[in-house]
Formats: sequence, structure tokens, C-alpha cells
Amino acid sequence: MNHFYQRQLTAESRQSLRAFIGVLMIVTVTTLSLWGYQVQALDTDTVTATVTATNLAVSVSDGSIAFGSVALNTATTTVGSSETQTVSNDGSDAVLNIKSSNASNGTTWTLGTSPGSDIFKLEVSTTTGSTYATFQATDTYLTASSSFESLTTQAVDFRFTTPTVSTDFIQKSLTITVQVTTP
Repeated sequence: MNHFYQRQLTAESRQSLRAFIGVLMIVTVTTLSLWGYQVQALDTDTVTATVTATNLAVSVSDGSIAFGSVALNTATTTVGSSETQTVSNDGSDAVLNIKSSNASNGTTWTLGTSPGSDIFKLEVSTTTGSTYATFQATDTYLTASSSFESLTTQAVDFRFTTPTVSTDFIQKSLTITVQVTTP
């Protein structure tokens, strides 16, 4: 009997082993199937976004320059005088740009990179006259400062060189426009 029990136990063990192997194969196939699914792209995903509001606002104090009477082919500057302009960045960090018109009244003086007959030269400085940038053409913005921090002020000076020759000697008027743009 002992021998029969062993055979029967062995037959049951074989059947149990087959059942176990079948379940193991199903679990393995399911696991491989799930594992394969995990490496595929998801139906959805997320993007993290940030935004900063921009407010571009600029003001100039006192907004008026009187260079006075200046001899022909002579430079005059606002440095060290009450004519220095204070530009305020009333908004976000910005780039400070400035442009100039021609000088009108009587014969027009044209803006140029060097003085000539009825041609004047205008320069701008944000370094109290240590360095100047020359305006290249009318109504073309010149970058006076590439980093103008929010809610700060900047002293801006101008150097004006009169023409070498003038057709008339009437007081001239020009418009200087100050602009802030996003960096």
C-alpha cells in the first residue's frame, strides 16, 4: 500500500505541477503583456507652464532740453547740468531705446553721424558722459541700455553737435522719443 500511495501521490503531484505550470504561464504572459504596455506612450501627459505679466511703462522728467546758443561745428552736452533727463521704468524689466527726429524751424537740419552742412550729430549717454552712442538715422531707435530694471530710474544725457554750416540761424526744435521694450 505504501507503494500505491506513493504512485498516487506522484500522479497527484504531476497534476498539481501541470496546474501550477499552467497558472505560472498565464501569470507570466499577463505580466509580460502588462510590462509591454508600460513601455508604450500614455494617452495623456502634462506640461508645466509658467507666465509673467509684462507691463511696459516709461516716463521722462523733466522732458525738456535747452541747449542754448551754440557756435557752428561745436558740441554741447547735458552732463553736469540741469538738462540731464531722468528716465523712469514704471513697469517690467526692459530695454531702453531712444530715437530722434530731424531739427525743424526754418531750414531743416538733418540728423547725421557727423556734422556737415545743415547736418547735426546727436549722441546719448547713460554713463554720465563716460561713453556715448551716436544716433544713426532719424526715427530709428538706438538701444541706450539693454538692461533697464523694473521700477528704477536712469540718468540720460545728450551731446549735440551743431552743423559745420547752417543756411539760417533760427532756433531749431527736435523731438527725442524714449521707449521701453521687452528684453
